[in-house]
Amino acid sequence: IHNFRIEIKKLRSFLHLLDMEVELVPQIKIPKKLKTFYGYIGVIRNLQLHVQNINNYFQNSNDELPRLYITKLNGEIEYWESTTKEFIDAHNNFLDDEEKLLSELPYRLRKSSIKKFIKYIVYEIQVMLIRLHNDEALHSIRKFLKDLLYNWEYVKSYIVKLSPGINHEKEIRSLIEILGDFRDKCIDLTLLKTYVTDTCLDKDKPVLGKVIHSWEIEKESLKQIIRTSLELIPVAPIVAGAFSFKRL
Repeated sequence: IHNFRIEIKKLRSFLHLLDMEVELVPQIKIPKKLKTFYGYIGVIRNLQLHVQNINNYFQNSNDELPRLYITKLNGEIEYWESTTKEFIDAHNNFLDDEEKLLSELPYRLRKSSIKKFIKYIVYEIQVMLIRLHNDEALHSIRKFLKDLLYNWEYVKSYIVKLSPGINHEKEIRSLIEILGDFRDKCIDLTLLKTYVTDTCLDKDKPVLGKVIHSWEIEKESLKQIIRTSLELIPVAPIVAGAFSFKRL
């Protein structure tokens, strides 16, 4: 699941780059069936990682593993696995999606479009830098950085000296890694706070409350580290309406 989703993310980032070819109207998008499948298995992966993280937490805790909660999570995983299998059985041919996607591609990618893409990414990151208190802004910065990383072979010749802090592949990878840890912690907390309200988990709620408290502290610690790292990127004056580009 993880490897498949990375390939889709790479494809999506490449399509973002191709969207900078001004002739393209409307934008090239991941085909609907593939996008739906991607979403389904994303839910499965989030739940699987959550179970793993819960188990890891209690391996280092004196509290007893909340078995009712684990059982509920495993039931959710089974549901989404079944839903995904039914979707595959009903839509097992993605070749038409491939043909449609290929038919929408431009016949060239100009240097000017690559430069425009880089400027757009840097602009959007700088917009997000004034909203670092907002979790979604941090998630957006990670997505924009991935757009640069996954298109590195195309952008590396033009990105030097454009924006301190994100001029080199190593810098970008480091930021993505810490932002990914933060994203994972946010997902863990969202899942936990969602499912813990279930009345069938009343027996596990006290110990799950401890997990929430501990993970909230870890989340804030990660946010502080991220803020320090992002301070290396200067916040340039924002020009309203400088770009018009919708993310997929």
